[in-house]
Amino acid sequence: MSRKSKVNQVILLILDDVRAEHLFDLMNEGKAPNMASLAEKGISCRNCITSFPSITYPCYSNIIVGAYSGYYPKDGSGVVNYHWVGRTDSPSEGKRFPIIRNYGAGRQLWRLGRDVGKRVQTIFEQAGEGNFLSALNVLFRGSEVKVPFKFTSELIFKIAIDAYKNPGDIFPNNEIPKITIIYIPQTDELMHTRGFKSRKYINEILSCDKYLGSLIETLKTMGYYDDTAIGIISDHGNYAAPNMYDLEPFFQAKGLRQYEPEKGTGDFDATFGSVGFFNFPGNTWHNHPTIEDLNNFVPSGSNGKKINLFEMIWEIPGTKYMYYRENENTPDKGIINLEYKDPKTGKIAKGQIEFEGHGINQKTKYKFNDIDLFGYEKHEKAEKLLDDKAHTIDEWLAATYQIDFPMFIDQLPRYFKNPRTCDIMTSTCGEYAFGFEHGKTKESSPYSHDIALKSSMTVPFIIGGSGAIPNFELSYSKTTDVVPTLLDLLGIKPHSSVVGNSILDKK
Repeated sequence: MSRKSKVNQVILLILDDVRAEHLFDLMNEGKAPNMASLAEKGISCRNCITSFPSITYPCYSNIIVGAYSGYYPKDGSGVVNYHWVGRTDSPSEGKRFPIIRNYGAGRQLWRLGRDVGKRVQTIFEQAGEGNFLSALNVLFRGSEVKVPFKFTSELIFKIAIDAYKNPGDIFPNNEIPKITIIYIPQTDELMHTRGFKSRKYINEILSCDKYLGSLIETLKTMGYYDDTAIGIISDHGNYAAPNMYDLEPFFQAKGLRQYEPEKGTGDFDATFGSVGFFNFPGNTWHNHPTIEDLNNFVPSGSNGKKINLFEMIWEIPGTKYMYYRENENTPDKGIINLEYKDPKTGKIAKGQIEFEGHGINQKTKYKFNDIDLFGYEKHEKAEKLLDDKAHTIDEWLAATYQIDFPMFIDQLPRYFKNPRTCDIMTSTCGEYAFGFEHGKTKESSPYSHDIALKSSMTVPFIIGGSGAIPNFELSYSKTTDVVPTLLDLLGIKPHSSVVGNSILDKK
């Protein structure tokens, strides 16, 4: 059945690492007039909740496919983290031992389209016929990708502008793109190195507003503006950790040696900003260990002495939360174990997330013994979901979007279903940052974005442009709502893997 379209083309601007409150403050101060105009005349949301973990490439890819991580051989996205170990029952990528994927290393980032898997589709693949353009968008499957000779915001925007001025230079049929995605990585680079209060970071956002104004002017001059929707979103927010700590000596003292995929040797692989992702071998590095394996682990440098990895990880400074899967989980049903360490008493409280179903049909139940680990009891809407019943992603979103750990009960099981996920995850909630990657301390910046607190999980969401777009402000939304909304504006039904909803239905 055909659907009536409101626009003929859409443009999505993804600003990496921009917190909602920061962007809306700039708009309210009159410093980002072009973004403000789109928001004032179209749809805006100051409480758009991103994916967890709130890290660039899982969050970024989830925006473009409209889905989340899951048991990716059958469901969901395979891009589970910025770094992951390819844990499967058989060799991966023709290698004898599981690979370590690191999207910041070499050309690995350009494998994102393959890594995301075939069970989800990019917005381009969902949109049927037409021309599709990626202006530095690295998850470009189904589109024509154009990469500037320098990764500057000005040159990235110029690619999109030229596609409307001279479409024949990109597309043989000389027609303008039906969908364009513009991805700006500079904001993330500046946030990590200088912080979200720095003048250079703020000026980069304001420069993007200026270039957006040039794009809008081009659309008006060429006669395309009235039937074009322009979306603005970010992949995650940010925070500043008050403490830094070098973890290299800690693991060396425990006798743990870094996993080397070329040889299949080593005891562990870990990456740790403020959220830690720990991988250990089971029977082999192709298998995840059981809880019993983790309780009785023998590091290669410990002279045969067993250690309890849970107890060891709790020794890392500032660790407040620990999460790990139950042994008998399946893709459709299982338990995620939760632990919280009181920083004052040192006592550990325990809880669980029970999950069932997958994709848009997943439901989750949060249970705990004596202490509510995430403080939901203090908030009326969230407390109502502590009813020993399973709830949907949108129920968790509606109840928790204004507090820390928004939508978290839904997100954690989606992460742990994926074979590429870690065995133990921890969090200091931003109190400490470690900059630890694959056996080495590599960063000394306190500015990051991986935690589940509201500051890191809340991003701006704006859709404006064409007068056919309704004018309203949403109380809340999620980043996976972007794809179905833009497709709805084009009159297209999204792929069955999409977990988001068209926000036009909320009008």
